[in-house]
Amino acid sequence: MSSDLQTVPARRGAATLLKQGQAIKIINTHGNQVVDTWAFALPSSTVSISDISAPLYPNATSDSPSKYSSVANNAASAPEYMSMCHTRATLLKLTPEAGDSLVSQKRAPMVKLREDTSPGVHDTLIAACDRWRYSELGVDGYHESCTDNCWDALASLTSSFSTSDAETKEGLEGLQAALGGRVPDPFNLFMNIPVTQTGEGAKRGVSFEEPKTKAGDYVVLEALRDVVIVMSACPQDVLTINGKNPVDAHFQVLEK
Repeated sequence: MSSDLQTVPARRGAATLLKQGQAIKIINTHGNQVVDTWAFALPSSTVSISDISAPLYPNATSDSPSKYSSVANNAASAPEYMSMCHTRATLLKLTPEAGDSLVSQKRAPMVKLREDTSPGVHDTLIAACDRWRYSELGVDGYHESCTDNCWDALASLTSSFSTSDAETKEGLEGLQAALGGRVPDPFNLFMNIPVTQTGEGAKRGVSFEEPKTKAGDYVVLEALRDVVIVMSACPQDVLTINGKNPVDAHFQVLEK
């Protein structure tokens, strides 16, 4: 069973909750659209070693908890989010493939890439575009960005919950503040960023290229815990990553 097809509007974002075991199908409807994707865990006041979320004191010994500082513990208590750099270290690869699990900044499983009908060309290196990036690229005045889309989509999702679901609403409302306003580096679905040798030794370069997907290609991400999935139909129209033509993408929540 699955939900109705929903739209990630061109140049804008969308967000949805996934319960553990549910999945989301993210569709490159027109074939040329990059979809920046994030997964956030809702803030929780209870963290236990038996829970799938990363414990505050991993592999604790009798004396280890007392050796951490309160400052470090406060930082370590931040809500988890899907982290690209930690995922690369776990997978020992730049690009996740079907069957791979993507992890949080606390190295706990967040989502599994269950299915991928595209050529498998995605990006984990490039930060979400933002207002400063477009200024750097010569854009004057306002321009949509994936960074702003992320928080706007979360705010829209938050407002959709009534006071009868106060715990979820409160968790969503506190997420931006708990993360210090930081937008993590996204899993850039369908984004083509080749890594090339530019000289001898360790010298490498990257370039921004058009997606290698065709219309209707999709990925399926399975929630390994309760998460908020946020997507942005990237508004980049200066570089070629969307064929300079940002368009809608679509998604569908798949039940267990």
